[in-house]
Amino acid sequence: MKKRAILFTKSSLLGVSLTVLVLAATVLPAWAAAPQPEILHYTADMSLCKDVGSATVSLREVGKDKFEGVIESQTNGIVAAFTAHRRDRYATTMQMVQGKLQPLLYIEESRVGKKHLYKEYRFDYGRRKLELWRRSKDGVMVLKWETELTQPIYDPISALYNFRIGALGEVKAGNTLSVAGIPYPHPETMTIQLGSQEPNNRQATVILRSRPGEDQIGQIYARFDDKLVPLDAWTHVALFGRISGRLVSRN
Repeated sequence: MKKRAILFTKSSLLGVSLTVLVLAATVLPAWAAAPQPEILHYTADMSLCKDVGSATVSLREVGKDKFEGVIESQTNGIVAAFTAHRRDRYATTMQMVQGKLQPLLYIEESRVGKKHLYKEYRFDYGRRKLELWRRSKDGVMVLKWETELTQPIYDPISALYNFRIGALGEVKAGNTLSVAGIPYPHPETMTIQLGSQEPNNRQATVILRSRPGEDQIGQIYARFDDKLVPLDAWTHVALFGRISGRLVSRN
């Protein structure tokens, strides 16, 4: 059976938290037109341990043609002890413009033990600038990096929501869809290769690379039903072995 491969290049400090994020981020449901508010809950298991992580994916409307997508994940049980009870939150505010969800603000927030990391990617289309702001230890937001916004650039949440609503191109077996990811600290490309599918058993392979041209650092396999609702996903992570995730509820 051929598989649909989703390639994007977003790394993380901790493999387990990255896995929980990817399991959630790559399984946003499909909608025929504009996205609809929804909450999805996932749990993650290891080879010998259950419920080592959990994630919630949510979408809400925050204004006219404006949406906020949020992914919140945490490690549980024995893995939480190894990762200092890590919690992550990723949020994107998006505006629907000419049939596409255009990112306005993308937030990455992590709590590891007593450490709290907070970053904002600000998309300023008027000035044609993409800026990265980081909160310092004294709570002040500091400009860390910027680049020209001369082409459409997407964070993982906005890219995947656009894929689900068909804004990146026709979702058809054999098609390849690509968008530019945030080029920090290295250039990124998110490419979706669509393969053959079977009824209620649609497969996807998520390949993670640290930057274009380098060897892959991980693969995640996911299974969907006919409406592209995720059923389960699994991968192998260094130090932790096989980790699998499954949908446990939706609202």
